[in-house]
Amino acid sequence: MVAGHLQEKNGNYYMVVNYHDAAGERKTKWFPTGLPVKDNKKKAEKMLMELRKEFVPDEKPLEQGILFSDFMLQWLEIVKPTIAVTTYSSYSNMVKGVIVPYFKAKGISLSELKATDIQTFYME
Repeated sequence: MVAGHLQEKNGNYYMVVNYHDAAGERKTKWFPTGLPVKDNKKKAEKMLMELRKEFVPDEKPLEQGILFSDFMLQWLEIVKPTIAVTTYSSYSNMVKGVIVPYFKAKGISLSELKATDIQTFYME
């Protein structure tokens, strides 16, 4: 879940989320609630909580010919700010300890990856 807060501007509530993009840079994005400040704080807080749960940061375009192993490392950094610490730890152990070494040795690019490659990985 990304960080966020409510901001009052021109008599209305705005939701402001803070996150790190795929390159690791800190970003801030504003979203209007359409709610006037008066008597709407609880509604705005509920909207903010939903936005924080569902917000997915913009992803940078993938490089042409990127190896699947490199893609998995990028993916891991993209999802890091949106998942629980324990989930990230589990994903990190699987990606860095098992998936990346296997697919790096094979040299398979993301565009060349086939279902049979994944099935072979599971079987080994």
